[in-house]
Amino acid sequence: MTLFDRLGGSEGLDRLVAALSARLEADPALAPLFSEVDGVGLRQHRVHYLAAVLGGPEAYRGRGMREAHRPLGIDDALFDRFLGHVVESARAARIPAGPADELASFLRGLRPVIVSPSL
Repeated sequence: MTLFDRLGGSEGLDRLVAALSARLEADPALAPLFSEVDGVGLRQHRVHYLAAVLGGPEAYRGRGMREAHRPLGIDDALFDRFLGHVVESARAARIPAGPADELASFLRGLRPVIVSPSL
């Protein structure tokens, strides 16, 4: 069974991304990163990306993670703040602890391509 399935499939992922998007949009430190982006489109993009990389039926066709995130200047503190929202969003979406921890671990692995190197 894939992580996509353990997270509740499309329904679970939709709940998780809805909760996560609401938290990110309300966070004063992270919200400015998304101010120039269509919120609905970004939520759909998050669902499609996560479904694709977590073993779901989607095929990801977007930009690479490094290309998409480097211009934003995300540092370790912002990335950790994002991960905290992922964990809280998983709880709010009623995702079981095991799969939620696996998701957080997967996302932690993306740190090197999302966090901008310090100058």
